[in-house]
Amino acid sequence: NGKAKSFHFHDVVSNKKMRLTDHESRVGSSQPDHLPPKWIQRIVAFGMDLILFVVILQLLVMFLPKLYGEGVEKEFQDLIFSASQLNPEDHFDTEKMGQFIKESGVSEETLSMIGFIVVCAFTLPVFYCFFGEFFFRGKSLGKATFGLQAVSRRDGFPPRFPIALSRSLIKGMAILCLLTPFFLPGLLNFLFAFINRERRCLHDFLTGSLTVQSPASHSQLKTTEES
Repeated sequence: NGKAKSFHFHDVVSNKKMRLTDHESRVGSSQPDHLPPKWIQRIVAFGMDLILFVVILQLLVMFLPKLYGEGVEKEFQDLIFSASQLNPEDHFDTEKMGQFIKESGVSEETLSMIGFIVVCAFTLPVFYCFFGEFFFRGKSLGKATFGLQAVSRRDGFPPRFPIALSRSLIKGMAILCLLTPFFLPGLLNFLFAFINRERRCLHDFLTGSLTVQSPASHSQLKTTEES
């Protein structure tokens, strides 16, 4: 009987320790590995990236004609001035603008430069997003300023090539939409973050990723705990 009571006592103590350990592990696991960004941080970070893209595009339009020579630069400036006299709605009508450029009588060299600018306008936002999120561990300039980072939702690591590329394509197209009269799809992409707890935009859901507060490295956490 004494031995039975002793075994029973040890079993009770062991069970209590196991329950305590399990409780502590559950408490620890309830703390998220990644914290969602604050609203103001995400909005301002995106605003910074959008402004930077617009500035880069304006610099391209400003300085690229100079590389083609004075003749092309003058033709381009005259074309821009003439286009400014058109109805603003016509600027986004590809058929009307194509006919306008054709009737302007500009040289083939100027036409090729205009084509290059159009290609850059479509690819710059995609390239900008991809460059930061793939080569700088999920951080564009705006995200890095506020300590934010894009990560894969499955493993929490910065986006690998397929995710970074798909995110950049969808997000880049959404940015382009915001700069045109057809801004609604782009706006909906970003407003989607306001209706879910993780504050994921539509491009996050479609690519299995999310934007979070940048986590500290394991070495930094270990140093902090030891100190």
